[in-house]
Amino acid sequence: MIALLTAFTPIDDYSGVLGFDWGFLNSLWFVWLNMAFIIFVLSWLLYKPILQFLEKRRERIKNEIESAAENFKKSEESKATYETKLKGISGERDEILDTAKKTASAREAEIIAAAKSEASLIMERARREIEQEREKAKDEIHREIVQVSALMAERLIGSQLTTDDATRDRLLNQAIAELGAVEWKS
Repeated sequence: MIALLTAFTPIDDYSGVLGFDWGFLNSLWFVWLNMAFIIFVLSWLLYKPILQFLEKRRERIKNEIESAAENFKKSEESKATYETKLKGISGERDEILDTAKKTASAREAEIIAAAKSEASLIMERARREIEQEREKAKDEIHREIVQVSALMAERLIGSQLTTDDATRDRLLNQAIAELGAVEWKS
């Protein structure tokens, strides 16, 4: 225990711990001189390369900022041009649509007129064909009636007409004339 008490007893001489004696001051002076020499040598050897590196970095950053500003300016110009073109396209689109509508309307009118014309031609042709068929039917009915009349007259008159051709022709013509005077109704 005594050894422990003597270990914690205060020491009166503090010069050994951090004393400013001549040995300490000489070694301190030597450390400062070495440090100044190292700083001088390093600054002499590394100062210019470090300055050059920093200058190159400064130039690169400056160029990047200028490039970014120029790109921003170009993008703003492109944006303005794009917006102008969009406005122009909108007007052009309206113009194209109007032209297309007018063309479609004109084409529609042409098609309708052509269809009406063709329909009227078809109707006229059909009327003519109907009239021709009507005339053919009249002629055929007329011939049938004549034949029937001739047969009836022949049966009525009998065998006398068969010997006299002139009388038969006269009676036949008279019957035809009477049938021709009859008005046909459709």
